[in-house]
Amino acid sequence: MRLPPASTNPRARRGGTVPPDAARSERAEEGDRAVALLARSMEPQHVRLLEEGARAIGLRLDREQVSLLSRHVDLLLRWNKSINLTSITDPAEVVEKHVIDSLALAPLVTAGTLLDAGTGAGFPGLPLRIARPDLEVVLVDSVQKKVAFLKSVLAELRLSGARAVAVRLRGDPAGEHLPRVNAAVSRAVAEPGAWLALAEEYVLPGGLAFCMLGPSDPVPDKHGDLVLRRELGYRLPFSRAQRRLAIFQRKA
Repeated sequence: MRLPPASTNPRARRGGTVPPDAARSERAEEGDRAVALLARSMEPQHVRLLEEGARAIGLRLDREQVSLLSRHVDLLLRWNKSINLTSITDPAEVVEKHVIDSLALAPLVTAGTLLDAGTGAGFPGLPLRIARPDLEVVLVDSVQKKVAFLKSVLAELRLSGARAVAVRLRGDPAGEHLPRVNAAVSRAVAEPGAWLALAEEYVLPGGLAFCMLGPSDPVPDKHGDLVLRRELGYRLPFSRAQRRLAIFQRKA
């Protein structure tokens, strides 16, 4: 299933008129930064896979966004030699099974604050923040080393609108110094019921909880105040691996 296209250009949300000279200077600065990031990033063939995969799911990424995503992958594979961040070590597989799979949510997440629970190496929250500048992403993991990696990535990418927090989620946002959010997602909690029970404590009324599912995971019609609004299936663009996604909304 091809997901609906979404505008992901970070300049699209800026209002007002930018003087021509300032606009040219801004574009030149962003272009230079993108080139510098790509120079320290993945091999060109893997960058092309990222671009092709994003297009296959209906996303239009600019050069800076591609550069940021590529650098994230490169840093992940470098750090993974020292600490266990992912069992997938082939760059092409990381692009498809981590980055592209994460980006599948980009057209579906509402603007505002997103909680990524058990984010690990930053998936799906970090690619979503790069693709969607209108998101404020809170990356949460209980493992300090993974959070240290994420903080290093955020500093390297100079990415605002995202922060990494080391905490074990227990359904107490105030006690954990976390915000209640417009949307929540997790790839780490395998059982949908367990994830929905946890997500309900963090999602604001009217907000969304996303379940990233396997091919045969059962999906309840509701859980507490979370009601199933949509279920969809899609395939990853290169391996054709099947994925499912369920979107729940909390009652207002």
